[in-house]
Amino acid sequence: MTDQVPAAVGADRPTLTRRRILETALTLVDAEGLEALSMRRLGAALGVEAMSIYHHVPGKAALLDGMVAMVLARLPLPEATPTGWEDAVRRGFSDFRRLLLAHPALFTLIATRPPTEPESLAPVARAFAILEGAGFDRRDATTAWDTLLAYTFGFVLCEISGVGEATRGAPMLVLLEEHPDPEFAALRAAHLGTDEWDADAEFARGLEVVLTGLRASLALTPS
Repeated sequence: MTDQVPAAVGADRPTLTRRRILETALTLVDAEGLEALSMRRLGAALGVEAMSIYHHVPGKAALLDGMVAMVLARLPLPEATPTGWEDAVRRGFSDFRRLLLAHPALFTLIATRPPTEPESLAPVARAFAILEGAGFDRRDATTAWDTLLAYTFGFVLCEISGVGEATRGAPMLVLLEEHPDPEFAALRAAHLGTDEWDADAEFARGLEVVLTGLRASLALTPS
């Protein structure tokens, strides 16, 4: 891979703006991965010298934070209502999963960089408003958020990395045929009775398990 990409030329080149820089960076990362992103390569894609980017984005860290904020700004924010908190959680985290899958190269950034911009903070703030509005106290709301986030990140990580593919469906049944020992009977029965893997359905099923626990926790919260 070379360190150059075709540069835009001509007098009709669009004005360089922070938004254009971030969108071009996201396009590059979506296509080639985060490791392909450098100021030099980004400048080439924009048709400008790399130093011109610094007039709009002060550095690589700000560029990464801006990309995360721009992507998270696309996340629909469900309404925070006391009576509809479970539906709001379902919609919110299902939409979040779809957003992560749409930009797998950004997964690590979204999962690890602190939300330093308003667009990054908005989904977190809405989630806490939903949970506290439902009646969770502050500590339980934090636990609920951590649990929902960990479940979603973990599920998506398995999806984009392929972790677990060899242990479900036909691959596992083939493996179990080589090991007919009685201690594997329950595992064999579970896989024989499992339909073809459907990631959307399995994510929804797992989310319901989390919601069942949160509902039980909320019932124990003193009024």
